[in-house]
Amino acid sequence: MRLDELSGLEEAVVYADRDRVGILRRTDVDVEFQYDADYRGPAVATTLPVRPSPFSTGRPGSVPAFFAGLLPEGRRLTALRRAVKTSADDDLTMLLAIGSDTIGHVRVLPGAIEPPGTSGAEVGTFAEVSFNDLFAQVLSRDPADRVGLPGVQDKVSGAMISLPVSHRDASWILKLNPPEFPQLVENEAFFLDAAEASGVPVVQREIVRDSEGAAALLIRRFDRVGERRLAQEDGCQVSGRYPADKYRLSSEELFSKLSSVCGAPIVAARDLMRQLVFAYLSCNGDAHAKNFSVLEGLGGEWVVSPAYDLPTSHPYGDTSMALSLGGRIREDIGRVDFSSLGAATGLREPVVARVIDELLAAVPSWLGRLSELPFDDRRKHKLRKAIEYRAGRLTG
Repeated sequence: MRLDELSGLEEAVVYADRDRVGILRRTDVDVEFQYDADYRGPAVATTLPVRPSPFSTGRPGSVPAFFAGLLPEGRRLTALRRAVKTSADDDLTMLLAIGSDTIGHVRVLPGAIEPPGTSGAEVGTFAEVSFNDLFAQVLSRDPADRVGLPGVQDKVSGAMISLPVSHRDASWILKLNPPEFPQLVENEAFFLDAAEASGVPVVQREIVRDSEGAAALLIRRFDRVGERRLAQEDGCQVSGRYPADKYRLSSEELFSKLSSVCGAPIVAARDLMRQLVFAYLSCNGDAHAKNFSVLEGLGGEWVVSPAYDLPTSHPYGDTSMALSLGGRIREDIGRVDFSSLGAATGLREPVVARVIDELLAAVPSWLGRLSELPFDDRRKHKLRKAIEYRAGRLTG
């Protein structure tokens, strides 16, 4: 089915991995989701418990918030909307356009299409392909093969281009440098390394180059185990909020919602705390609600996902936090604010102190490598001073 034919469809079939779950159907006022009458499996999302009645939004053209969270953002959304020739509020058509392989285990397809097993464009050797050609290929594929990868937008990394690829018999995300931020790949790679060195679990990754020498960040998908698709929900989805609200949630609300769905809520809150403290230390102003998520393991228990989307935004002039912490978003956040966040989410003070102190102890290991970043000396100097200031704010 061609992209420009999708806007004529009135309903779509929803799958969890390869199992049919229900349908999304246009109504006079919105797009409702309803489980199939004979469905006996688990809920497709934490905010959509299995029930006979449909889930409606009352928002013209809108799908329930969980499904809206599957849509791509930034350049991929703009390019797809142009190809589909539909309006900005036509969520159902856009879900059909991205096809079978969104983040997590949910797939939305036209009724006549069976969910395929493969994902992403197959790439053997990156030095033999063009990243620009890959981008065009992904956008032109059939609905069953296109992939929706929500990426951050509105701030620095909103320009990042993310593509799905298959490589070495595994599923990966290929993140490309945008023209206006030509070193964003190297920026994120540096801070993924720094986070890992600080004890923060992060995505598996490597920098690769294409036939023209362009750099990209290749990230192993943690929501895939072989052919199995694992459920994943970000902070907006778990909170029942639309992507546009990703900067409106407070850290307290986000941590409470995400940790509450996990099998070990206190462990989850600690892991989220570790990610947020590192975001503060590294001057990452893009750590919004969609950049924190939970993952359902093979055993069915939810845990905090590895950290992802970690570039520093300070060299681009963005010095504020994406999420408020105790009502604050500026650089004057301190140790007491993180302690208060811990108390609000069930973390004892010694646990919060240990998380902060472990991250502080690791700062010298990567602060001394700032010279490797692809910025001019003035920006690197200002970044260093900002990191040192924030580390000082957290010192007990």
